[in-house]
Amino acid sequence: MLRDEAAAPVSRRAARNLLQSRSIGLFPRELEPGIVAALDATTLASPLRLRVTGETETIRRGLALGLADAGLEPAWLADWLVDDVMRLANFYREATRAGEIRVRLETIADDACRLFHVDFVRFRLVTTYRGPGTQWLAPRPGADPLAEEAVRRLERGWVAILRGEKAATAEAPALPHRSPPIAGTGVERLFLAIDETPSHAS
Repeated sequence: MLRDEAAAPVSRRAARNLLQSRSIGLFPRELEPGIVAALDATTLASPLRLRVTGETETIRRGLALGLADAGLEPAWLADWLVDDVMRLANFYREATRAGEIRVRLETIADDACRLFHVDFVRFRLVTTYRGPGTQWLAPRPGADPLAEEAVRRLERGWVAILRGEKAATAEAPALPHRSPPIAGTGVERLFLAIDETPSHAS
């Protein structure tokens, strides 16, 4: 379990063991009320569409510059967000033994990837800082995979590592998932995805 937003994640070895046999690794955490309130209250000068690839310092610098360009305020919240993304990037790299990684941090106000799909990666880490979290289909042998009771949703702040097509096995297939439908609701999500760059994926 992720104890809180500033705590170290579960041990990397425990996370790796979990991912060896499952299509999804779930790591619950609860963001502090002050962080939640600040995230909900902040407005951006422009939509956030950050894509950063490279080593640790390159990613940190790109995130900081991108958040500044988007006008994320207050400054302490931008600092917290950069630090949290970097914690999760390091967790992802060590849990999945990834090489070079890429980070995507963006605001989403539509249905985005509204159809259930699997990613052509080994593993992808996702979390939602604001708004509803990613939905996925819980494996239910013999049941309708699109039945309402099979659809699960990641809680706000929780972290998940999803198995993609490149790491799929008969015992642990790639996990179907989608963005939650929010078009026309006025809701805007702040969403993070981290995965391995194609040139470094095994």
